[in-house]
Amino acid sequence: MTIQKMTLKIALGMTAVLLLACPSASQAVIDLGSAQQTITGFGGMNFPRWIDDLTADQAEKAFGTGAGQIGLSLLRISAAPVQTDWAKELPTAKRAKALGASVFATPWSPPASMKNNNSLVDGQLKTESYAAYAKHLSDFVSYMKTNDVELYAISVQNEPDITVDYESCRWSATQIRDFLKNNASVIPTKVIAAESFHMDKSLTDASLNDAGAAANFEIVAEHLYGVSPSSYPLAKSKGKELWMTEHYTTSDRSANLWPDAIEVGKEIHNCLVNNFNAYVWWYIRRSYGLITEDGAVSKRGWVMAHFSKFVRPGFVRVDVPSTPAAGIMASAYKKDGDLVVVVINTNTASKTQAFKLSNGSLPVPSFRKYTTSSSKSLAEDPSTVDVANSAFSVTLDAQSVTTLVYKDLSGIEPRKSIGDASTRFVSGEYEVFDLSGARIGGVVVGSAELLRSEVGKIAPKSGLYVVKSKNGERRIRVGVQIR
Repeated sequence: MTIQKMTLKIALGMTAVLLLACPSASQAVIDLGSAQQTITGFGGMNFPRWIDDLTADQAEKAFGTGAGQIGLSLLRISAAPVQTDWAKELPTAKRAKALGASVFATPWSPPASMKNNNSLVDGQLKTESYAAYAKHLSDFVSYMKTNDVELYAISVQNEPDITVDYESCRWSATQIRDFLKNNASVIPTKVIAAESFHMDKSLTDASLNDAGAAANFEIVAEHLYGVSPSSYPLAKSKGKELWMTEHYTTSDRSANLWPDAIEVGKEIHNCLVNNFNAYVWWYIRRSYGLITEDGAVSKRGWVMAHFSKFVRPGFVRVDVPSTPAAGIMASAYKKDGDLVVVVINTNTASKTQAFKLSNGSLPVPSFRKYTTSSSKSLAEDPSTVDVANSAFSVTLDAQSVTTLVYKDLSGIEPRKSIGDASTRFVSGEYEVFDLSGARIGGVVVGSAELLRSEVGKIAPKSGLYVVKSKNGERRIRVGVQIR
């Protein structure tokens, strides 16, 4: 044997040993025991004072969770400086609430009379008007509640750190701190500070570091104009949620341009892996929005839906390498045994990514797979992604967003419970799933006797279905026969 052949044989042997020792070098581990932030939701802005209100159909597409719908769970509205404009927010806000979304409000300016320039544009809130402004915000919250829209939160000010020629108001970090500390306690909902236009953390550092101010707000909000999202350890250490409440990737091109729309998914991903609790797009309906002016869901909307439709409020992000391979981004979320994995492939070729589940309390047998690409829009694959020994691989279309969904259907009450459910049945809204975990739709039922017939109206075929109450407390199997 020549020296060259011996060297080659040794080298091949060493390579084989290394491959045996590291069989899962490219396998991304999803650590189900590593709870990170809780997701509050995904949303968009409706601004009927500036552009036409969403139609009823458009609101259904934005906030509904059925076929052809985006599944937004947050609606951002304007807290107008003039009270006669408040009613304009009600139609879409009511529809969003009815579809299960939370509503929060942002003021672009205090009333002109409270500012040092007596104008709705630019200027600053007069110190002597702080208490009056707190009452103004409180009155808006109360007005919305009286009209059946209880706000989840209200902001102090939209983009207080930029000078513009439209409705606005400038605040310094000190002014924000003082207002929060001395006046915000009277506002009857959660308070948001301070929506910097370019995630300037110095604008809220002073408020977070002041115990009196910090006690009077719950959410730190940022915008991403000209910057990339980053974590905010100080906000986290003070127990505050971190929201991205306004941004759009571009406004000079169609929302259906592909692969440009993938940028929306990349931005959402980057926010979430940096511990943001919520992500809110700018206008819901716009040529560059989640819904285009013709009322159709755009490619950007479908990309958003990969998160908003499946990562529902209350899901918790868990650890997985955020970039497991070149051109691939991954994140994972769990809730009550359910698991969602979102994978973005920016490569121009199809890729396969391997995953391994660890520290899970229940087995995950398979995932349903949904893909958006140049030719697909949240399309469900006909076959599932199967899991064996806690490991699975997923094939990703070129330049695509993929969401894997597993719904835990364990703990469902047996079918026989329907017959005697009258003593335990609670009327209200129920969600209907097939046995694979795919959502079929929703029903509103007033009695146990009507449950099967209502499910039968929306069931695509005969068989067993799972009915789950909106609050998740009851899960029942229902058998229907379609004639």
